[in-house]
Amino acid sequence: MIYSERSALVVGAGAVGAVLGARLLEAGWHVTFRIRPESFLGYRRLGLLLRGPKGTFKIDGERFVCDAVAPGSHALVLLCMKMPDFSAALEAVGADDDGKRIYITVQNGLAAPEMVAALFGHRRVLAGAAVINAQRRALGEIELASDALRLSLAPLRAADAPIAHDVAARLVAAGIDAPVAAGATQLLWAKFVGIEPLATTCAITKLTLGEVRRTPHALVMLRGLFEEVFAVGRAAGVPLTDDLYVRRWRGFFEGPENMRPSLAVDLEENRPHELQWLTGAVVALAERTRTAAPLHKRALRLLARTDGTPFAEKAA
Repeated sequence: MIYSERSALVVGAGAVGAVLGARLLEAGWHVTFRIRPESFLGYRRLGLLLRGPKGTFKIDGERFVCDAVAPGSHALVLLCMKMPDFSAALEAVGADDDGKRIYITVQNGLAAPEMVAALFGHRRVLAGAAVINAQRRALGEIELASDALRLSLAPLRAADAPIAHDVAARLVAAGIDAPVAAGATQLLWAKFVGIEPLATTCAITKLTLGEVRRTPHALVMLRGLFEEVFAVGRAAGVPLTDDLYVRRWRGFFEGPENMRPSLAVDLEENRPHELQWLTGAVVALAERTRTAAPLHKRALRLLARTDGTPFAEKAA
C-alpha cells in the first residue's frame, strides 16, 4: 500500500520520537513507530501515553512494529533512536528503503547525517534538531512540560534546499514549527555547543541544571567546557559566531531547573550512552585540529571509568 506525503515512519519511541509522532497523528498523518524487538510486546500491549498541559494523547499499540514495513509505505523517516542503537537500526531500516523516502536525523552529536547519507545518498537526508520539553516517566508514558515543538531542518548540500523547504511546509501544516537552516554543519553545531558541555558537566557532577547554576565549582566546569567546544569548533572551520556564544550561554540560565541530559542519566543507570559522540567527539576533533581541550580529555577519562561517586563528594 502506498501512502500519501502525509506519512511517516518514526524509528524510536523515546521522548522526541513519541512527541513528533503524536503531533503528526493528531494532524491526521499515517504514522508507524518502529522499535526494538525486546520492547515490542510492551508497546504493542500498552501503547504509549503522552501527558501534557493540554491533556493526554494515546498512541495505540497497533501503531508499533519491530520489523520491516512495506517499501513505499512512508514518505518520511524520522530517525529518533540514540546513537548506541543507530548503526543497527539504520541497517534494519535500509532493508525496506524504496529509493524515494526522505530521512531526517535528530540525534545528539555530529555524526548521524553523514552515516545515513553513506547508505541513501545526500539528497534524501536532512539534518534535524528537535526542541521539546518532555521526558519518559515510565514504560509507555511520556510527560510534556510544554506543548511547544520545533524541528529545525537543513539539507546536507545547498542544491537540495528545495527538498528541505518542501518537507518543512508539510510539518508546519501538521502543527510543527520547522525552520530551515542554510546548512547542516551550522545547524548541528548550533545544537552541539549547547548540549555537549552541559551533558558532560551533569554526567560528572550528577547534578541537575538548576543545581549546576547554584554550585560554583560546577558552573566553573561548565564554562570551561563551553569555552573549549567553541574553540575546537572554530579550529575545525565551523563559523561559530559571538552571537551564538551569548545565546547558548544564556540558555544555561533559562532552562528547566530539574533538567538532566540523557548522557548523565544513562551513565548513572548503566545504560548504553552517547559519551563517545558527545565528550568523545570533542576530544577526537581537538586532537585532529591540535586544539587544547584539557577539560574534555579529563572528563572523558573520568566518565569512561566512572565509579558512581558524585563529583561533589570527590571534591570534598
